[in-house]
Amino acid sequence: MRTCMTRCIVTFALSALTFAVAPRALMAGDADALCPLGNETLHGNYMSRATGTFVGVGPVTAVGRSAYDGKGNFVNPYTASVNGVISTGKEVGTYTVNSDCTGSVTGTDGAHYHFVVTPDGRRFDWIATNPGRVFSGTAIRLTLQLDDD
Repeated sequence: MRTCMTRCIVTFALSALTFAVAPRALMAGDADALCPLGNETLHGNYMSRATGTFVGVGPVTAVGRSAYDGKGNFVNPYTASVNGVISTGKEVGTYTVNSDCTGSVTGTDGAHYHFVVTPDGRRFDWIATNPGRVFSGTAIRLTLQLDDD
């Protein structure tokens, strides 16, 4: 009986300590975030470059000048060569920057990408995550101001 009572008191004390310390640990985690600005980390005009392969089609390479608004929206006019056929286009979509500087992009055309951005937002490396798209690239910030700011 005494052992059970001691065990219950210890369990209660440890639980109380855990609930007291957990909120502080979570706040410390936010303070230590690599990218505490979230989506604002990506803001401005970026030059981007991609290389890879469309499975069943052939090699692809592309360059573009992307605009990220710091609010989770982007526009990327680009020129691409897919299996030697040159085309131009524009990808539009949304993005999310996580506190650990990883993130994701979703284009309105259904394209999906994952990326890792530097804490100052000057550069990010990305990879396409749709099946059949085996390509990746890098984007480097040219300016903080968007063309229409």
